[in-house]
Amino acid sequence: MLQPMENRRTEELRARLEEAGCVFDFRVLTLDPTATPGEVEHRQALQMLFETINERARLWRLQLIAKDSRYAKQPWPDLTPELDQARPQALTVEAIRELGLDDGPLCRAFRNPPYGTRLQVADFREWLQALRLHPDEGLQVLDWVGDGDAEPHRSHWSSYFDDGKEWWGIWCLTLYNPRRRTLSALAASATD
Repeated sequence: MLQPMENRRTEELRARLEEAGCVFDFRVLTLDPTATPGEVEHRQALQMLFETINERARLWRLQLIAKDSRYAKQPWPDLTPELDQARPQALTVEAIRELGLDDGPLCRAFRNPPYGTRLQVADFREWLQALRLHPDEGLQVLDWVGDGDAEPHRSHWSSYFDDGKEWWGIWCLTLYNPRRRTLSALAASATD
């Protein structure tokens, strides 16, 4: 069974990253000590992440409408995922190792979203700690969207990814850390 691993430190990190311009959404979950997670649990982690994404989008829309009532009639995209259509691919040990590099693709995406950010490598490292993304701990990582340019069909299971396929890119990973008994999910999609 998956349980949210939310604490004050994680919430403070999330708020600080968002204020600095981070475009990544993430959840960290703990596993029952007897569970051996498979694809079903990874999908559950994604479902929980997308519930959080939808709730944050709902609150943002309410704030926008409160500032200008004309937005009340605005059609909003449905970000609800159709997870039964998602087809994950396991990352290789080398690809997992690259996720944790300060000059790797994940760090570059984290620090350089379309509208810029004040995030530093130290922020990236702290985020990796929160996600329990420690490549030397036998991680199992599933990529749920692949390269948005080369494989746009892999992300059709949610309109969340539509913006990122225009230019910047898309991310959606689940990460199982067997040593820490955590399952994390992260997603990002942004455009200019």
